[in-house]
Amino acid sequence: MSGIGKRYARALAALASDNTQLEGWGAELERLAALVAAPEVSVVLESPERSQQARIEAIGKIVERLALSFPVRSFAMVLTRHRRLTDLPAIVQAYRELTDERLGRVRATLTFAREPGPDEIARVVDGLHAIARRTIIPTVKVEPGLLGGVVAELEGKIYDGSLATMIAEAERRLAE
Repeated sequence: MSGIGKRYARALAALASDNTQLEGWGAELERLAALVAAPEVSVVLESPERSQQARIEAIGKIVERLALSFPVRSFAMVLTRHRRLTDLPAIVQAYRELTDERLGRVRATLTFAREPGPDEIARVVDGLHAIARRTIIPTVKVEPGLLGGVVAELEGKIYDGSLATMIAEAERRLAE
C-alpha cells in the first residue's frame, strides 16, 4: 500500500470525533473515488491542458453533486490542490483498513462452489471469528470450478475447505 495513501487516510481519520463519522466518511470517500475513476471524469481531471483552477472547480461541482460532508469536501479539495486525486484508490484502501482496525474488524473473502445461503455464510464467518477474534466482514464469491466446500482468505492466509483439497488429503492419508 502507498505511503501517501496511508498519510492522507490518517489525516482524514484524525478529524473524526467518533466511529460513526469514520464509517460515514469512508462511504463518502468510496463514492468520490468511484466517480473520479470514471473514464469521462478522470480524463477531465487529469488532462494537462486543464488549469489547476479548472480542476478545483470541477471537483467542487462533483463533491456538491455527491452531497459530501464538509470534511470530505475539504479533503477532496486538498487532494486536488496537491494533485493527489490519482492516489484516491490507495487512500480509500488505507482509510478502510484504518477504520477496520479501529473498529476491531477484519475483511475476509469467502469463495463457494455455488451461491451459499445465509446459514452457510454465518457458519464460515463464525469459524473465522474464532480464529481472528474480531468481527468478520465477508465478501462472498462464487467459483463454479470449485467442486464444493469453501475457501476463505483472511489476513493473507488461506483456509481451504474445498472438496478438492479434502479429497487430496484423503488420498494422501490412504497412501501412507
